[in-house]
Amino acid sequence: MEGHPAEAPRHEPRAGQVVLPRVDAELAPSDQVRVLYRLSDPALSELGLDEFLDELLVRVRDALSVDTVAILLMDEEGQQLVARAANGIEEEVEQGVRIPLGLGFAGRIAAERAAIFIADVDHADILNPILREKGIRSLLGVPLIVEGDLIGVLHVGSLHPRTFGESDLAVLQVAAVRAAPGIERARLFSALEQEHRVAILLQRSLLPKRLAQIVGVTAAARYLPATDEVGGDWYDVFELPRGRVGVAIGDVVGHGLRAATLMGQLRTALHAYAIEDRGPGSTLEFVDRFIQAMPDDAMATAAYAVLDPLDGTIRVASAGHLPPVIVGESGGRLLEVTPATPLGAFSYGAYREHEMVLRPGETLIFYTDGLIERPEVPLERSIDEFVDRVSGATSAEDACRLAVANLVAAEKLRDDAAVVAIQNVTVPAELRMWLRADPRVLADVRRALRRWLRDRGADERSSNEIVLAVCEACTNAIEHAYSPAPAHFELRARADGELLEIVVTDSGQWRPPHGEHRGRGLKIIDDAMDEVQLNTNERGTRIVMRRSVTR
Repeated sequence: MEGHPAEAPRHEPRAGQVVLPRVDAELAPSDQVRVLYRLSDPALSELGLDEFLDELLVRVRDALSVDTVAILLMDEEGQQLVARAANGIEEEVEQGVRIPLGLGFAGRIAAERAAIFIADVDHADILNPILREKGIRSLLGVPLIVEGDLIGVLHVGSLHPRTFGESDLAVLQVAAVRAAPGIERARLFSALEQEHRVAILLQRSLLPKRLAQIVGVTAAARYLPATDEVGGDWYDVFELPRGRVGVAIGDVVGHGLRAATLMGQLRTALHAYAIEDRGPGSTLEFVDRFIQAMPDDAMATAAYAVLDPLDGTIRVASAGHLPPVIVGESGGRLLEVTPATPLGAFSYGAYREHEMVLRPGETLIFYTDGLIERPEVPLERSIDEFVDRVSGATSAEDACRLAVANLVAAEKLRDDAAVVAIQNVTVPAELRMWLRADPRVLADVRRALRRWLRDRGADERSSNEIVLAVCEACTNAIEHAYSPAPAHFELRARADGELLEIVVTDSGQWRPPHGEHRGRGLKIIDDAMDEVQLNTNERGTRIVMRRSVTR
């Protein structure tokens, strides 16, 4: 794409190239006003880099009545000029023309920071072959300089031989003086926009793609990025040992890519410490030590809670975070939690745990300050307004919807915002579960059934025996009734006074047990239940189990 002319000394005149001194030639008053206005239009400063360059080149082309205008920007690493925008010969940009510093027409303009005029391209040292291929005859170019630093070259060309005079050079120099700072501003603006987009993508990629689905608990969340700069808000909902649920939220101090990256580290650290079966306070203490060990200063607020769906017990600890909200039949209220210092603020922070009961139907809501803080509005008032806003929520999803309702419409978000909610779901009178034929679903069966039996008045011994029998029936459905292909089975449980009836139904073909020590499941079921019926045919198998419990 590029030619290889013989190289001359940097500061000696080359064939066909005339170095022009800077001029301050005056234009005719009417032309001067028109050109200056077109090239100094304040509206240009509102454009992004690509739009700015395209519009500037159109105005320069019109002002000088030339056939082509191009801007090449400096690549500092490669010490090359790269074609960035063109009007008239767009192939320069499309083919990615690169000119080494000091070589050819544009390279010499950049190296010597001087205007150069070429009257006849055919008799000049031109490195870019596209100019000759397109029939350009005469060229005029000037350097683009901002605060003493070269950022590129602006040049124009004509398809007919033309002598560019002092007035032409004056116009091009005015364009360069106006263009160079505008290009720097637009490049910075575009870079910030790109960082903002990358930070948002990073933020969203680090947030959980889905919240844990726990029997007896529903969860929902929302994340809204700031209009101008993304922050470090995050949330998480995950399953813990013994059927418990962890819910967390945090807000990293700062904005941009660093805040988003730190957010991902903190969320991962908290999750890792939490699944070791630590309490909320201990978990936050370990996350605090994790931040203290980082090479760079970092700080964040966070809140973490652990819910036991079986009895509704919930333990909460806060590291300088906003107080959570509880929503139930009587409306919304703040949960009084004594906040400790933010994570990373002081060495060896201690985080006190608070315990309460989240009754069936109640919802716990965590949120970040971007969701409530407003200019010149006291924080207490903002929190009260938030509580009023979510008080009518009937589910976790409803709570999140109300939390962000009309938020963006009212004003642009100056800070990112997050909200996460979990609801202790009311146990239904009749339990129905449609389950995959996979041994991993047995844990869900045990949790759901224990909670349902507790509400039906079964004591611990009866519950243990019934859960054992039902899990044996489910295991039979999984092991005996299906081929390796994906399949499902149904579990239904209902109560008629003190009599409980639990039915496990599959649609596979029953197979006799294989092995010397297999086939004991039915005996376990018979021993645990008062009455058992086994119905099997070509459509599947149905096990009906009944047992009376004393309330």
